[in-house]
Amino acid sequence: MEINGFDIVPYIAFQGLKWQRSDIDGPNAGRNMSGDTIRDRIAIKIRWDVTCRPLTSSELSKILQSIEPEFVTVTYTDPVTNSVKSDQFYSNNFPVSYLIKRPNGTELWGGLTFPLIQR
Repeated sequence: MEINGFDIVPYIAFQGLKWQRSDIDGPNAGRNMSGDTIRDRIAIKIRWDVTCRPLTSSELSKILQSIEPEFVTVTYTDPVTNSVKSDQFYSNNFPVSYLIKRPNGTELWGGLTFPLIQR
């Protein structure tokens, strides 16, 4: 997986990618008087939830800068088609926790999670 050409795979935790498909329904979606579901799907959007392994300050900075723009290009393997795709996504609300400062001065950060939501 790449964000604007930046490979984030080395920073992802084990089992740290979660793929989700969301249907966007239009105003005619719902149930009719018989109780049957009426679908009015107007779009399908993809969401990736990314969880990173513990990161150094330098690694954290690279990732945060990669998701900072309003929209980013994400290149990923689509699990439905098993093909590589590139689409526009945005990210928001990405918490991270300060873990520790090692004796050599290296700071570690953990718990960085962020969504990538298709535009």
